[in-house]
Amino acid sequence: MGSLLRSLTTRFQSPAEEAAAGLPRRASLGLEQFLPAVTEVGHAAVLDLGCVWQATVSVFTGAGCKLYTEDLFAAFHQLRAAGGPEAPPLAERFFAGALEYPEGTFRGILAWDLFDYLPEELTPPLATRLCGLLEPGGVFLGLFHNRPEGVRFLRYRVLDPRTLELVPGTLPLRVERTYPNRALLNLFGAFRLSRTFIGRDNLRELLLVK
Repeated sequence: MGSLLRSLTTRFQSPAEEAAAGLPRRASLGLEQFLPAVTEVGHAAVLDLGCVWQATVSVFTGAGCKLYTEDLFAAFHQLRAAGGPEAPPLAERFFAGALEYPEGTFRGILAWDLFDYLPEELTPPLATRLCGLLEPGGVFLGLFHNRPEGVRFLRYRVLDPRTLELVPGTLPLRVERTYPNRALLNLFGAFRLSRTFIGRDNLRELLLVK
């Protein structure tokens, strides 16, 4: 995979703007490029690894996509809470009931900041699995925190083709690690192209092309 390219800084709203708008929002250059790449083909299938939001569904179906949702944040929390000394390994349990789609099913995958919250035993096989689920030329969009301190668990709702709304999450999840550029290159080495966008809120958006 080519080197990560740093692009323009994303814009994060001020507290005054947040108060006027309700929940905070952020302009997303990654999403702005993700959607046109997905809709290059007709009736594209997109996989959202977060929870179901009507606003997100409306944006993607309005663009002619078919949106699938599989909340891997909630699935991971449930598996971890149900673990015990007699339970099979976490990775075995995690992948036993997750992402059961044929290879090449999707044109796009929205992973949000899922990788930041997973233990290291899950992240390499998950990256491999998600790459396999994309068709050639398919795109992946992930978010990565630059530092773990003070990070709130958030859900991301798509309001329009370049705007995310940040919704406080209720799951007791915490950031497990942050990824330097070299670690991201290694983790997503199966992809052929990448671009990263650095936000003033210390959140990186990583856009990958298979």
